[in-house]
Amino acid sequence: MKIRCKTLCTLLILLLAFALGADYYDDVQNLTGNELLYGLRTLISTNTYSSYSGAKVFLFQDLDNDNGQVTCIYTGEVYNVDSNYSGQTSPNTEHTFAQSWFSPATNVKKSDLHHLFVCTMNVNSSRGNLPFGNVASTASSNVYYSHTPLQSYRGYDNWQHMVFQVNPEYRGDVARAILYFHTRYGDSLVQGGVNMLDTLIAWHYSDPPNAADLTRNTEVQGFQSNRNPFVDHPEYVNRVWYPEVANADDIAAVPLLRIDNIYPNPFHEQVNIALDAKAGDTIKAAVYNLRGERVHSQELGAGQRQLSWNGQDSNGKQMPAGVYFIRFNTADSQVSGKLLLIR
Repeated sequence: MKIRCKTLCTLLILLLAFALGADYYDDVQNLTGNELLYGLRTLISTNTYSSYSGAKVFLFQDLDNDNGQVTCIYTGEVYNVDSNYSGQTSPNTEHTFAQSWFSPATNVKKSDLHHLFVCTMNVNSSRGNLPFGNVASTASSNVYYSHTPLQSYRGYDNWQHMVFQVNPEYRGDVARAILYFHTRYGDSLVQGGVNMLDTLIAWHYSDPPNAADLTRNTEVQGFQSNRNPFVDHPEYVNRVWYPEVANADDIAAVPLLRIDNIYPNPFHEQVNIALDAKAGDTIKAAVYNLRGERVHSQELGAGQRQLSWNGQDSNGKQMPAGVYFIRFNTADSQVSGKLLLIR
């Protein structure tokens, strides 16, 4: 449940806006892949608003203001703000697409409300310009939360890149903001050595847009004259980046189980395999030699997404150097990888 709330009157305005603007996406409805990406870029390039101070006033006083209260997107902390507040102290304004990533930097990008959100000041500073991603271990990461169940993390991913992991309640909002920004301006999704695309797509589907997000989209359009297409049409994410499954409109179209990384490979003493899978899935792993004999097996619980193998069989016997295959299975998916053990 999003903490933001809007009145029935606002929802009625939203429905009216859709009725009047039903043809907003007509020019791109039959496009996929890069054609859809560039078609959307043309469609949403109508925003020219460039006053950052004006954008902040609208953000705190109207867009994300619910009866005098605003909410931090990373922690869920709720703040009371008066009629003059526009982010002077804490909370302040988070650019989800960090300003240092702008190429080139413009006031229109800085003022674009589709990627601006309310944020607790110290959390905003801690996130800085870190790329978004999933930390390898929440236990060894910095955690950011208030008196809510929402927890965001700052830590290392499986490739030792420092990343920022958004709480599940708002990660879809952040993902769609970043995908919008890339679509609108063409700025890169590769930041800090991290290609954020797959993570953003997974976050988008794990936290789909709801009525509050649609309302926000319409209010931003009223202020700066363009919409975030991935809020209105979540399926456009697949149609742009997974055109081979362009007609899918849910998470099933995104790989349900995949190997993110195998390192080091070749390996001498231990190999680590990082996985991505649906939340809650139990993963069964098995290692086979070239004769197809299973030499090792284990099970990863619902919260485990990394497996380490020390080159021993299930009885603790060291296996000889050579090529091995590792297979992972969930209830509805399977993926395999190749390992090279050297002695």
